Amino acid sequence: MKVLHGESADLTAEQVAEAFWELGSDEHCRFFAHLNRIAGVKLCFQMAGVVYDMTKLSDAGEHDAISGFRTMLAHAQEMHEAMTEIRCDDARRGIVRFAGTRRTGGHA
Repeated sequence: MKVLHGESADLTAEQVAEAFWELGSDEHCRFFAHLNRIAGVKLCFQMAGVVYDMTKLSDAGEHDAISGFRTMLAHAQEMHEAMTEIRCDDARRGIVRFAGTRRTGGHA
């Protein structure tokens, strides 16, 4: 596997997964940000290939890859939508408070 600006290391997918799992959520964020930066639009094509291979494995009775991927994706999507809704609700409340103080000339 190619890592660190051309330096080579013999890491298995399992070792990378174990190292990734040991990271905290802030480091996971940095991981995904860096992956996006280095892959760019190619990330979409790579993920299409990954899902294709996962589907072949699943068809052969090996469901761990697609199960893990679906779990991660589904929960991330649900959480992202919930967090977005919370931020929108907070913004709406702030606007209502601001509008109320502007009308009355006082403080909320």
